Amino acid sequence: MKDAILTLGEQQLMTGGYGKLNFGQIAKALDTTRANLHYHFKNKESLAIAVAKDFGTRQVAGFHALRAAYKGNFAGFVQALDDSFWAAETDPENLRSCTMMAADPDLPKPLRVLTEAFYRDVNNSLVATLQDAKAAGEIRGDVDCQREANRVHTLMMGLMTSIQHMPDRDSARAALGGLLTDWAERLK
Repeated sequence: MKDAILTLGEQQLMTGGYGKLNFGQIAKALDTTRANLHYHFKNKESLAIAVAKDFGTRQVAGFHALRAAYKGNFAGFVQALDDSFWAAETDPENLRSCTMMAADPDLPKPLRVLTEAFYRDVNNSLVATLQDAKAAGEIRGDVDCQREANRVHTLMMGLMTSIQHMPDRDSARAALGGLLTDWAERLK
């Protein structure tokens, strides 16, 4: 039951943010009572935190796996990262939810702290990737790795936001695809 609650909670967060997370709708979809949901999750905030931890952990793990797969191949890493925005299995709702959660003014502080931690984890991984590329001579020696990690992370967040405003994935890719690789080229 707990996994089913998490799945439906994630779907609600992905499509409407924290404000759309609703115990009543989840209970109805699972043909159970709200009390049964409260047995597993004390309140809306505790469910949102569990969903965010699960989702964020999966996303960060995927990012780390991508980094590990392309260690020593900075250009390949950036190309794979760029491609990941356009892969068929990348749900635009997931991209949308990342930016929605971060911008939600009603997000409870523990949830905001959690999303900020995931952001820092990805940013630190970007710094480490750039430092590795610099040490290997794949990018210029004068590159400020922290500054460039901030720059590309901002670019990635911008892509996530911009994709929401495009009519479909193909037109989004035509307009925005390759921006990450363009950024990486400027570091050589």
